[in-house]
Amino acid sequence: MPARLPLVRIPPHRAGHWTAALALVVLCGGGALSPERARAETSASFDVTASIVPGCSVDGLGTSGHAGTIGTLDFGSDSSLSTASHSASTTANQAIRLRCTPGVSLQMSIDGGAHAASGTRHLQLGADSTARIAYRLCDDAPCTQQIAIGGSVSHTISAADANDVRLPIHAALDLPGGLPPGTYSDTLMVTLSW
Repeated sequence: MPARLPLVRIPPHRAGHWTAALALVVLCGGGALSPERARAETSASFDVTASIVPGCSVDGLGTSGHAGTIGTLDFGSDSSLSTASHSASTTANQAIRLRCTPGVSLQMSIDGGAHAASGTRHLQLGADSTARIAYRLCDDAPCTQQIAIGGSVSHTISAADANDVRLPIHAALDLPGGLPPGTYSDTLMVTLSW
């Protein structure tokens, strides 16, 4: 049976314009439709992660991929006739700052320099000279653990040294005597990896 609308009676002698209110209820899914139920909400979650890995930081004055100068191996001065032995170390005059995560294994390799011959590094007098002095690079001050050309030396970084890692490059040479006087030099490239 169809629903009946309520009858509105107008009192006698009351002519004019009359309105009546009609209540309308909409049913949807078993309940009234309200503004709160009309709005759809959904939520989801996602993970945020970061991985921190062991490593090292080299702070120097060089360009990208080149950290600058490590230091100088200075054997000092001696007579051109001397046959003395000399040693030097970079640990006291290191110009770069190296920091590593404690426990990281730092690999250091050193090339043959500009004047290597027959598997031996040499200092050379001037750019065009044939006057040379053979020298050895070592991982220890007494120079019992030599670093071969292109060879790699591994150092595990301790917690005490992590914020100021020193590269222990030591060197030794034996003067042959009878050398022309002047300044003998070489330039080495050190590669660090971890």
